[in-house]
Amino acid sequence: MELIEAIKTRRSIRTFLDTPIEKDVLQDLVEAGVWAPSGGNMQTWRYIIVTQPRQLDHMRNLSPGIFGQPKAIIAVCTDVVEAEKKGGQLGHTMALMDTSMAVQNILLAAHDKGLGSCVIASFHTSAVQKLLQLPSSIKPLLLIILGYPTGKPSAPKRKIEEVIWWETYSEREP
Repeated sequence: MELIEAIKTRRSIRTFLDTPIEKDVLQDLVEAGVWAPSGGNMQTWRYIIVTQPRQLDHMRNLSPGIFGQPKAIIAVCTDVVEAEKKGGQLGHTMALMDTSMAVQNILLAAHDKGLGSCVIASFHTSAVQKLLQLPSSIKPLLLIILGYPTGKPSAPKRKIEEVIWWETYSEREP
């Protein structure tokens, strides 16, 4: 799949087939995240892959944003102590940006492998931290739900002409 095609055809998927995802496929997705840009090469991201049905149920109970029955969840976390150590006052902001770029890589890699995915930000942070047995320095920032999609939603219209300017905000190309 060509990159631009992948970007334009990827969708947020919330309903999944009852088909497990192989461990090596999940490993490949996380590897795609690891290859994302990282401000100052901090690489403070940490990934917890959840696949056990009982653990997935617990995660669903802690996150009102999870619909359906995902076959895997990747909790994308950051080491806040390391981020501050490596980036000073900007460390937290850089870690958030790094996480976002890593998540985009994971979403595109999942799409390339025929998986559906959706990013979830609505979850009980401290409860997820406790459930995943994360030390206090590791904070979950986003969850990615994954599975083989039951269908493909249509794309919402994108209005490029309404969001792009040239040179200054007030100047538009004819």
